[in-house]
Order: sequence, then structure tokens, then C-alpha cells
Amino acid sequence: MAELCMALRLVSSGDGPALAIRDHLVPVVRRLGSIETQQGALRLVAFRPEGWAIEHWTPFNELAPDEAASPGYRHALERQRSVADLPYGLDVWRGGVKVLSILWADDGRFEVGAFHRGAWEEQALSF
Repeated sequence: MAELCMALRLVSSGDGPALAIRDHLVPVVRRLGSIETQQGALRLVAFRPEGWAIEHWTPFNELAPDEAASPGYRHALERQRSVADLPYGLDVWRGGVKVLSILWADDGRFEVGAFHRGAWEEQALSF
């Protein structure tokens, strides 16, 4: 009898709200932020209203096979985790505390690295 094997991806209950905040903040950062880094394979755009730091990075050039664009992915490599290349990222700090960190790729893959629920969520959606 053939055995059926399935890949199971556990989804956190916070993934939906985290993605909604990302989808809201990325256009805000692109519109109101400024380029802080545009070097090699990385472009970092940041929006820093009072009490906030919102950083969004994208690949600037085509990636070489041995190169990762996002700081989050590089950090993951340092921790020797095996994570597929997720070249886009968004980090959100409120009052000096990182409240959201998310990586994603064009094909819909994503990884929520940090998501701390709180009043900041509604505030972020008001930008």
C-alpha cells in the first residue's frame, strides 16, 4: 500500500494581521520614506515618523546564486537555519521595540519572524 506524504505548513493566527499590516505599510514607506541604502543587491527605504522606524528592503540588482538580498535572510544564514531566499522584508519598530518582522518572495512565500500584538497595530494602519 502506497503511503501518502504531505508537507504541512503551520500558520500562526497572527499571520493574517501581520500580512495586512505589511500590505498597508509597504506603499506608505515607498511613498513617504527615503532611500537609506542602495548598494550592491540591497535597497533599503525607511519611514521614520516620531516614535516609529519602518524599514522596507528589496533586491536592487539581480541576485547572484550565492547572494541573499535581505538582512533578515543573511541573519538567518548566520544562525544556520535553512530558509529559502525571501528577498523582500519589512521591519517595524514602535518606541524602540521591534513589533513586526516579515520576509516574503514574489511567489507568495513568507515568513513572519516577529509579531507582537498591541495598540501599535491600529496606529500603523492609520498612516
